[in-house]
Amino acid sequence: MYENYLMHALDFNSSLDRLYTIISILRAPGGCPWDRLQTNKTTTASLIDESYEYLDGVLKGNVDSEREEIGDVMINVFMNLRIHEEKNDFMPVEAVNEVCDKLIRRHPHVFGESHAENAAEVLSLWNSVKENVEGHKDKADAFFSHIPSSLPPLEESYEIQKKLKKVGFDWPDATGVIEKVEEELEEVNEAIAEGDDDHLEMELGDLLFSVVNLCRYLKVRPNIALHRCNEKVKARFQKLFDMASERGISVDKEHVDEMNALWEEAKKSERQ
Repeated sequence: MYENYLMHALDFNSSLDRLYTIISILRAPGGCPWDRLQTNKTTTASLIDESYEYLDGVLKGNVDSEREEIGDVMINVFMNLRIHEEKNDFMPVEAVNEVCDKLIRRHPHVFGESHAENAAEVLSLWNSVKENVEGHKDKADAFFSHIPSSLPPLEESYEIQKKLKKVGFDWPDATGVIEKVEEELEEVNEAIAEGDDDHLEMELGDLLFSVVNLCRYLKVRPNIALHRCNEKVKARFQKLFDMASERGISVDKEHVDEMNALWEEAKKSERQ
């Protein structure tokens, strides 16, 4: 069964078989103690982490990183498939055939007689198939039933707002969304003045929700935008830290003015 797993594959199908074989060996009795302990829950957590590492490579335009990290994504996908096979939940071929059937079914403009001239018409067909062919309609008392409860709050907000847009509950233009953000920020200021922590927490939640809505309206994924900001802040502060070390400046509360100056210097070097 495992005789060729050490050899480099010469085609894509063989490479997929090689990867699944290696994972099967790692999970088998006598395999790797760590891999044998993994569950769908732990592997899915790793899948999320590896997906963001792949995103880092995409944002940086680093093809070597993209190739490596998308391979790591596949490790975790295949690990999940193997765990389900071991539990006799389903076979990997069933999951792949099911998603292939779904892709064919939801692209009647490619595999059938329907027509779509642009992305908007494609999405309309996609949703029509979901609702009228597959029966994925929300229950009358569960409007948000198809939004996974396990989503991180930022992404859950985004999906909630996408759902609201589908039924026309949306702003006519970006001006209204921006004004809503400003309104929520003012309410945050009022809650700060009141000194009510519970009220402040609620208003900050409203502000975050409004900012996520602005991202959605402007067709920006909020999680990616925030991820890029996080990476920028880390890189900029690392530059600050390096400059401070070179110049003998301590990075602490007593040297905030110097750190602010270094921050601006690092920011200026980025623009250049």
